[in-house]
Amino acid sequence: MGLEIENPQQFLGEAKIAVAAYQKVSESLKSQREQEKQLSAALDKARKEMQEKIQKTLKARGDEITATYDKQLSQVDARLKKAQDEREHARKEGMKGRIKRETEPLVTENKELKRQLAAIFKRDHVPSICNSSVFYTLFRPSGFVELFLCLLTFVVFFAALPFGIYYFIPAHKIWQLVLIYVVDILLIGGIYVSLMNATIGKHSAVIRDGRKIKNQIRSNRRKIKSLTKSIRTDADDTDYNLQSYDDEIAKAQQERNDVISRKQGAQNTFETVTTNIITDEIETAARPQLEELQKNFKAATELRQHFENQEKEQALNLSRTYEQYLGKAHMNAQDIDRIAEMLQQGSATSIIDAVAQLEHPAQ
Repeated sequence: MGLEIENPQQFLGEAKIAVAAYQKVSESLKSQREQEKQLSAALDKARKEMQEKIQKTLKARGDEITATYDKQLSQVDARLKKAQDEREHARKEGMKGRIKRETEPLVTENKELKRQLAAIFKRDHVPSICNSSVFYTLFRPSGFVELFLCLLTFVVFFAALPFGIYYFIPAHKIWQLVLIYVVDILLIGGIYVSLMNATIGKHSAVIRDGRKIKNQIRSNRRKIKSLTKSIRTDADDTDYNLQSYDDEIAKAQQERNDVISRKQGAQNTFETVTTNIITDEIETAARPQLEELQKNFKAATELRQHFENQEKEQALNLSRTYEQYLGKAHMNAQDIDRIAEMLQQGSATSIIDAVAQLEHPAQ
């Protein structure tokens, strides 16, 4: 027979001790797990802080290198832009001078033609209105533009104007439109014919010569415009004496390329060499703390595993030795003391009987 029958009080005392030992180990395991968790968090935090310090330091050093060379590039770019602006200004001034030189004969000729035109009009006492562009467009048009404007004028006065007046008359009547056309033709047409008779009729030879002169002036203007456009689009800057500006621009561009090359070299050195040096320095400085935390974490892990093994062993011992008699629900000091008391008082004949009474108390 087992101890639970031969000496139940001793059996219950040992069960109580075993339960207390199991609870103590469980509490120690819980405490050790919390400590292991805290040490793990501290180790992760230290590692994260080290990585952040590495990243922050690398970024700061990299930004310093970039800022240094960007400042140099900014200064070079300012000189380059100034040289380019000065060159462009000199080119425009040279272009203006070239345009003036190459168009000067035509400009001078137009001035002389205008003077001749004014002289012949004055000599023959031709009204000054006859020397205007409007007069020649309406009475002696030449060229597509003047012909178009002349036709447009006739359309306005002999088509649009009558219809416009007719539109604003209430209760439209066809005879009103006919009347408007008759009045329009007589009035405007009469003025037009009268002006023609008073000018071309009396001074036809002068006006004809004026037409030739104006055509020549217009032709010269076209030549001036074409010549100006040709000079402006000419890519050859040889005539503008820009060599000194080109030399300054080339020098600045070469200096800019040199700065870019040095910047790329410095960045490459930083990425391949300096980065490793900085990383090693920070890792070396942080190593003692990390090793200490790692050591403590490892010890905490081993102790936690030790407590887990103890808890497992004691749980198996409780299950194998005591739970089968006391039941899992009564594996605590209070119930064990009650069972012992019931046996001592004689209210129960055995442990099994006492457990049964606890589970099924008499009503």
